[in-house]
Amino acid sequence: MTTPSPLLSHPGAVEAAGADAGVASHYGEPLREQRALAAGTAVVDLSHRGVVTVSGPDRLSWLNTLSSQQVTGLQPGESSELLLLSVQGRIEFDARVVDDGGTTWLIVEAAEAAPLAEWLNKMKFML
Repeated sequence: MTTPSPLLSHPGAVEAAGADAGVASHYGEPLREQRALAAGTAVVDLSHRGVVTVSGPDRLSWLNTLSSQQVTGLQPGESSELLLLSVQGRIEFDARVVDDGGTTWLIVEAAEAAPLAEWLNKMKFML
């Protein structure tokens, strides 16, 4: 990440290391924060991640043909994880996926966003 998250200026913020550098790993109370996250009452700064969007009426069925996950039933606001597979069934990318009813958002490591977009463009023949 080239620009640190503004949330790092929040009191108690502890910067993460490695691939997550530039965002906070926690804000001083990691166990309490973990419980809040598990309860659905917390958010995670993912500004250091890459995002690739897929739109169109066939986006979920198309992604379903390319992935290990059944995503055709993904409802707006739901999220899941998936592995995108080559035609030989080999793992090409792993992503978090969320759909808003018109666009599907694939969340990956920042360095994987451009290669994923390129790979998806090559897979358009699968429509």
